[in-house]
Amino acid sequence: MPNVEEVKLSVAASVDQTQRALQTLRGVADSFDEALTRLRFTAVGSGHPSIMDAIVYLEQARVRLDEAQSLAANAMSSADTFRSMV
Repeated sequence: MPNVEEVKLSVAASVDQTQRALQTLRGVADSFDEALTRLRFTAVGSGHPSIMDAIVYLEQARVRLDEAQSLAANAMSSADTFRSMV
């Protein structure tokens, strides 16, 4: 069974890894934003259902990415709270 210091180190490592993942997600979010901008610009004047579907799906992906970032940030906060209590 790990001692208190080992638990704290393990939680800290998890928080650090989550922070790195969040940085990666920020880059993905930026890429989604650029893709959405390009797709919206391309779709101007076109009412074709396929391009509109593509925009809707990409917007949904972006929203879910925001949700993932929020959940990960909450996880980090909870882990830090736990680490400070042990």
